[in-house]
Amino acid sequence: MADLPPLNALKTFLYAAETQSFKRAAERLFVTQAAVSHQIRLLEDTLETQLFQRMNREVRLTPEGMRLLPYVRSGFRSLKNGVDQLKDETLPNRLTLSVSPAFASSWLVHHLKDFQQQFPEIHVNIRPSTALEDFSSQEVDLAIRFGLGQYEGLKSQLLIRDAMIVVASPEMVGDGHLTLEQLKTLPLLEDVSRGSVDWHQWLEGQGCHPDDFRIALTIEDSRLVIDAAVNGQGVGLVRQSLAQEQIRQNRLVQLLNSEIPTPFSYYLVAPDAHFDKGKNKIFIDWLQTALEQSFMSETLAYYGS
Repeated sequence: MADLPPLNALKTFLYAAETQSFKRAAERLFVTQAAVSHQIRLLEDTLETQLFQRMNREVRLTPEGMRLLPYVRSGFRSLKNGVDQLKDETLPNRLTLSVSPAFASSWLVHHLKDFQQQFPEIHVNIRPSTALEDFSSQEVDLAIRFGLGQYEGLKSQLLIRDAMIVVASPEMVGDGHLTLEQLKTLPLLEDVSRGSVDWHQWLEGQGCHPDDFRIALTIEDSRLVIDAAVNGQGVGLVRQSLAQEQIRQNRLVQLLNSEIPTPFSYYLVAPDAHFDKGKNKIFIDWLQTALEQSFMSETLAYYGS
């Protein structure tokens, strides 16, 4: 550690490298431009190498400076994360969740009543979003995403695996007993949103020729396909996780006793340290239990176990 350059010089280097200007670095650091130049010269003298090419109105990193930059950036990021972990939470009783809109409306909101009854002291703030959170603002505590579980710099924990199931309104299919031959006579609703499986794949998995069936409506939104099925517009191939509440309310009937796994699953995503925070651990434990009970009970009910 004694061989490292002064921390202030490294910080000045980081600002100058990211702005490509000693003047703008000085403005961000609230120091004079001369002070920035002094710190950069001190760092270059310590390392015995030139880090910047000086020009009239800007500076550019030398190859040596470009090699150093990612390490300095990573080092300061690690320092910030470490300091943040030692700080008390400013809002220990406010839990902010970034959740994919489909999952929020189709499952989470319907089950949060139980969480609120068990933990009335924790206020839940839901932010519907499909964008990947970088957690740099420290405003979001946890994110729930539908994907492959690979998010650079973040920890992801598997929540549930999803599957595509066949559903229709009771008005269309009565008691739900439907054969593949009967399916040929009905309009099909197809979900082509990210992470779904289309009818072509499902039908081939059943040993059927897709051309023998009629797709009447294709929608790139999982919730809208479910809405169309509830409205009796056709037989939908939909994500089980999103259709579950409609099935429970008898607005949809699951058909054909066949499902196909989706390529994506639901993951809890956050920086590693977030998983150890008090309010987050409470919610994670509740969420895992609620998902297990919810989806297991639906599976048992459907298969008559």
